Amino acid sequence: MNLLDFFRKGRSWRYIPLGGDVDRAVMSVALLVDDEAAFRAKAREVAERLGSSAIPKLRWRFHRSTAAPPGFTIRERGLTAWMSYWQFAIFEIVYNFREQALPMLRKVAFGEYDWTQGNAIEVMCRLAAEGIDRDRTLADLKKKMPGMRDEALGYAAAPLLQLAKYDLRLAAVVDELRQVDEFENAVRDIIATDQP
Repeated sequence: MNLLDFFRKGRSWRYIPLGGDVDRAVMSVALLVDDEAAFRAKAREVAERLGSSAIPKLRWRFHRSTAAPPGFTIRERGLTAWMSYWQFAIFEIVYNFREQALPMLRKVAFGEYDWTQGNAIEVMCRLAAEGIDRDRTLADLKKKMPGMRDEALGYAAAPLLQLAKYDLRLAAVVDELRQVDEFENAVRDIIATDQP
């Protein structure tokens, strides 16, 4: 169904305005993007306050950020910076829902390409490194990665490589995924880009 069919059939859609409690909670995390420890701590706090019933509301907001606040505008940070920080914040909150987040993460990671696909893969890998549905996650990723877009694999690999430097369990997950040629290529591209 295309957009015109949607309107011809007289279907309605529900617009959820931005600026509610969930949006303020996401913003409170996104504003801390430059301080990793504070960012993660705030995301944990927000997840506890919102509860896992907020997962659908958070997913709905992947592409609906608030307006960029002062210090995060296009002029100050670049064209897509605020949207990226917003999405990072959502995924960090979702990470704290642990196994309850996996159904939504799987839909995003294995669904139609979207620039949030890499974020979902990253969070699934972090959870797998902690033993949360590790075998299934790795088996599914190894099976699906060959059909994924290079951008999604790159978006997942970049943060995973950084985090794996300090987390041996995550390093083991990354090493296992590097058996997939497409993921290995993404890793090599990132490493080559980081070379002086």
